[in-house]
Amino acid sequence: MFAKIVKSALISGSIIAALSASSALAQEKNVLMVLWKSWMPADKAFAQKLKDAGVKVNYSEVNADQDRSKLATAIREVEGDIAAKKFDMIYSYGTVSTQVTKATVKNNTPVVFNIVFDPVGANLVASKEAPGANITGVTNGVPIKMQFDVFTKLKPIKDLLVLFNSREPNSNIIERDVREWAQAAGVNVISRRVTPDTTSLKDVLEEVKSGKIAVDSLYAGADNYLASVAKEVQAAVGDKVRLYGGTQTYTLAGWLAAYVPSNDAMGQAAAEQAIKVLNGADPAKLPVVLPKPQLFISDAAAKKHGITPPSEAALES
Repeated sequence: MFAKIVKSALISGSIIAALSASSALAQEKNVLMVLWKSWMPADKAFAQKLKDAGVKVNYSEVNADQDRSKLATAIREVEGDIAAKKFDMIYSYGTVSTQVTKATVKNNTPVVFNIVFDPVGANLVASKEAPGANITGVTNGVPIKMQFDVFTKLKPIKDLLVLFNSREPNSNIIERDVREWAQAAGVNVISRRVTPDTTSLKDVLEEVKSGKIAVDSLYAGADNYLASVAKEVQAAVGDKVRLYGGTQTYTLAGWLAAYVPSNDAMGQAAAEQAIKVLNGADPAKLPVVLPKPQLFISDAAAKKHGITPPSEAALES
């Protein structure tokens, strides 16, 4: 009899908890979107997943337009609302946006970040398993060695050019990791800084086209500026060298390959994290998620470089 009572109590408790969670999400939620530039595919997938899950959301928006100082100014304008806890949750896109958000929020409001390559190295969380603060989210940080293990199966890499944006924390971390991989793999590597509002990108692309920089491959990691100029890089040197990128955005721009979670998977995973937080989960104890990566290949680039895409690859036209 006692066992039946306990079982009944447990079932009742589960039902009550489920109803409470359902009730919590039935109320309209105020979510602040801290965007690095407009609404990216992952951001749209995030909002769509919440809608599909029946979560009613009133969105407010802060858009950095890829400018850290503009972001800092814009988020200060809503600092009073954040301090007054007018938002149920804050979503932030990218490392820089999340760093500025975390510094402004000061633990007042739960933060769910997306597209952050190394949240520990960026001092956003204590560890991916246990963030330790009022913040959690989704990383696109597929280890560099894992990425290049996939790339080198397509064709060996002997001489590699790495483009990195010194103003972006992710980019600096990635450049270091690529150098470490290259040294262990016996690959010659050249690193070049490229930054917004300078001629640095144009200069390095001219050096590749002229042969002054002689490489067979080029890599750019998960960096918003570099992703925004991916088509420019492809047009300039895509026929001359094999291009490998750190997000799906690069293959959508015609680069040869990327081994990463899809944009949709990133947005959907962030929405799943958000639903847990909005249901009362403690972000400090909610592990950071890395969605399953997959190999993306530009069909046109593969043909240009004489590469037969593996059967498991997702082809971008």
